Amino acid sequence: MKPLLSSDKLVCSHQGVVQLQSIKGKELEISGGGVITESDLKNAVIVGCSHNIAGIPKPCTKIMQIPPNALSELIEVNGEKVVLEDNVTMILTDNGVPLQLQVQQEKPLTTSK
Repeated sequence: MKPLLSSDKLVCSHQGVVQLQSIKGKELEISGGGVITESDLKNAVIVGCSHNIAGIPKPCTKIMQIPPNALSELIEVNGEKVVLEDNVTMILTDNGVPLQLQVQQEKPLTTSK
């Protein structure tokens, strides 16, 4: 199971983006991104959510629930458990919707003449 990294992209079902910032987990960097710990994710904000009810905006703005199964039992950084990428769909926003990991497409290689 792979840890969630600050370079990953998490979204709510309304395409709001979780602003991932590795503060507690920054001492453990993998593939150019610091790992995201439980407190890093709890303190993350969600921006750009388009959720509304009867035309009244009610965007997802923060993380409300991180179940224990979404956290590593083996990896800790600064005494904090690390969030697992494979289990992000268990994590809920303040509107009760699960998060999704959005796979970022790699840029094609180009050659110069």
